[in-house]
Amino acid sequence: MYDQLKQAIRQTVEAHCSETDFRESIVNALSRPGYALHLEGPCRAGGLTLEVYRAIRRTPDEVALQGAAAVELYMQAAYMFDAVADGETRLKSGTPAGEELAMAIALMACGSAAAAEAVCGGGDLAPFLRFQANCVASCAGQSLDASFERRGSVSTDEALRMTCLKAGSLGRLAAGFGAGLATRDREAVSLFEDFGFNLMTYLQLMDDLRDACPSGAPRSDLERGKKTVPLAFFLSSPATEQTVAPDGIMRAQEWAQSGTEVRQRFEASGAGIFTALVAETFLNRAKKDLADLRLKIGTVEQLERLLIPLEVSPEEVAALP
Repeated sequence: MYDQLKQAIRQTVEAHCSETDFRESIVNALSRPGYALHLEGPCRAGGLTLEVYRAIRRTPDEVALQGAAAVELYMQAAYMFDAVADGETRLKSGTPAGEELAMAIALMACGSAAAAEAVCGGGDLAPFLRFQANCVASCAGQSLDASFERRGSVSTDEALRMTCLKAGSLGRLAAGFGAGLATRDREAVSLFEDFGFNLMTYLQLMDDLRDACPSGAPRSDLERGKKTVPLAFFLSSPATEQTVAPDGIMRAQEWAQSGTEVRQRFEASGAGIFTALVAETFLNRAKKDLADLRLKIGTVEQLERLLIPLEVSPEEVAALP
């Protein structure tokens, strides 16, 4: 099924990008490690769209693949925007920021075209409008993420709001669009949107915890001045005294000299346990959403299987390097 999704992504780009050289650049970019067309590309968002559609219709079809390709292209664009915002395009891909930004915008345009094609047969614009609304909400989270890097302190509530907008809205987009293509039952669509929101927020919080200040990382989120939930908690604790600059960014020289000590302070601050508990709240909400959906539409076994590898205790999460 995921091979079919990758093929649909490639076909969408080829269908809507007429400039040969630019199209080749986009396909090459999507073939990089971590991106959709790479052999091991996870296609997390588009895969969620497919699984939701399959939960309702039982069998994915051309409409499901078009919708999943649209969602995944938006996710790929978000990855590229992140790289541009973090100033790491040359480091990660060797691509100048301007070219990466142009490709990201093109991917969003291709994704929008695919989303429109997916809803055409059903004659209902509601899924497409929700798709766009959730995209805009995610962009608001992206903007907050970038603006926080200029601030010396951010509350955990602000950091969580940013995470919910940025990642949670993409979850709403992915799960809600798949549901909207498969059914006109608005209550069911809303439940699927909530499930996607809670699942993707959980996953983002876990990613942020792993990236906060891991050992052996070339550049941790702390060094880069990110204000994720674990770092917002850490930076507001007494453990950070004389550790970071007034703008919240640890200088490279300081990191090299005291990285091990900072990691020890991070662990002692309770930031790991706090973030794990917040993340578990969203995971439990996702489980509740699936319980409600089971009563609404019947079996949701394939979606429940998505949660099995995620059931990690806060103590295990806090012990992550």
